[in-house]
Amino acid sequence: MKKGVAGFGIANIDFIFGNSPRMPGLGEEIYSESCSRQLGGGPVATLIQLARLGVPVELATYVGTGPLSRFLAQELKKNRVEYKNMLASREPDPVTLSCIVSCREDRGIISYKPREECFAVDEQQLYQFYRGRKIAYVTIEQRHLCRRLKDAGCIVVMDSAWSDALSLEWYHEIFPYVDYFIPNECEAMKITGTENSGDALRELSKYLNTAIIKTGHQGCLLLDHGNEIRIPASPAEHVDSTGAGDAFAAGFMYGLYHNCNVIECICYGNITGGNAVTKIGCLAAEMNEDNLRAEFKKIYGKLQTKEPVKKQFSNRL
Repeated sequence: MKKGVAGFGIANIDFIFGNSPRMPGLGEEIYSESCSRQLGGGPVATLIQLARLGVPVELATYVGTGPLSRFLAQELKKNRVEYKNMLASREPDPVTLSCIVSCREDRGIISYKPREECFAVDEQQLYQFYRGRKIAYVTIEQRHLCRRLKDAGCIVVMDSAWSDALSLEWYHEIFPYVDYFIPNECEAMKITGTENSGDALRELSKYLNTAIIKTGHQGCLLLDHGNEIRIPASPAEHVDSTGAGDAFAAGFMYGLYHNCNVIECICYGNITGGNAVTKIGCLAAEMNEDNLRAEFKKIYGKLQTKEPVKKQFSNRL
């Protein structure tokens, strides 16, 4: 019997200067109200969020011997996340390091990542890591594994990430082997070459049995067997959007792990994504399984009735 969720990715470590009065100009020094060191977004953050929800997870990432790697290992241990170290180079800190200045208007980020050869990985080894899991959480970098993982019986969930080069050419050949693709609306419009989320949803539905688009504070769009539905967001006091998409993925896969239908999975994702924006940083706002289920019952409890889905979510596209 397949168990748990597996994910692979480079860790991101963020130094966050929070509540800055504004962005500094060239040659200018200003002071923020807070500063913290945290794990950043990506599969590492999603797997940690899932572990906090009680789902068995295993992470494949790169961990060296340097100070940033030691911090990463400590954080994974603290959050009870088992990991497989894929490092095959001598890079002491095979992570992406970001310095983030967060102010009321927006945020600015400068990042550093070691050269790409530090992150070489054996595809067969990575396939063996994934293949025994109930859910394989992948990104475009693992596209060559999607068909094999689907054939091995995994539920394949793929997240997206922004790039100026995003297009359907990246995805259309692997979409038949992806069960759920969960881009945000900017990514979805870029991929499909459309100008609004509704058109993007319909274009994605040509390639996916279930098309999903995250739409921030408006919730989530779903096209399932021809039915277009908007599932409203959970109420949240917005502080910082960092990590909201990663947290959504955790809630969504929590539902999949517990054999929920796709609308329930999206509702769980909306809750975890909404919770993530209430504090600065990807993982600062914590949520456990009891709190998640209580929020689900309070916000989306009508799903537990037999009322038809179309009547429950009347705010259609």
